[in-house]
Amino acid sequence: MRVYDEIAEGFDHTRGRPWPEVELVDRDPVLDLGCGNGRYAGYLEARGYRVVCADISWGMLMVARRRASELVQCDASALPFRDSSFGTVLYLATIHHLPREDRLRSMMEVRRVLRPGGRLIVSAWALFQPRFFGKMFHMLLNPLRGREFGDVTVPWRRRGRVYRRYYHLFTKRELESLVEEAGLRIVRSYGRSFKYRWFAENHVVVAEKV
Repeated sequence: MRVYDEIAEGFDHTRGRPWPEVELVDRDPVLDLGCGNGRYAGYLEARGYRVVCADISWGMLMVARRRASELVQCDASALPFRDSSFGTVLYLATIHHLPREDRLRSMMEVRRVLRPGGRLIVSAWALFQPRFFGKMFHMLLNPLRGREFGDVTVPWRRRGRVYRRYYHLFTKRELESLVEEAGLRIVRSYGRSFKYRWFAENHVVVAEKV
């Protein structure tokens, strides 16, 4: 939270175009969980959707308010919304920032706030992508340090400072299992890549509340 509060403006300058997954939204209202700079909310609101932007970082929400009209500061593992409040939860590039003890709790909260038949669209950074191959040996040693295999810190450099961001890199099956354990039914699962032809940079799962 503190890191994203400090890098919010710089983050905004590098994150303008929504991912293609925003086109999968077809049920209203939408919870944009881990909304960041609000790029998805602004896109969806312009198309007539009601969107609630939620993020733990106040700095990010202050940036997001330039694009979105409804903003809520909250923890993704303790959502301040009533049961069955949303037709869609858009949960892109956020679950990988949560520690292990919060991931399932967060996914169960997502299920709680979804309406029956509601849709979850979730993504997480992929473990097996070239930019992290050099970190594999260190990740193998993580259990000896009280961490998980797949835990890394990724630097963000701005104005001479280096900010360390925590990520847990997922396998495709790991993300699918998390969604299923929360009681959601997977409709589609695939990889998303912007740089590589043969490796997914992100795993994406589309699921429904039954």
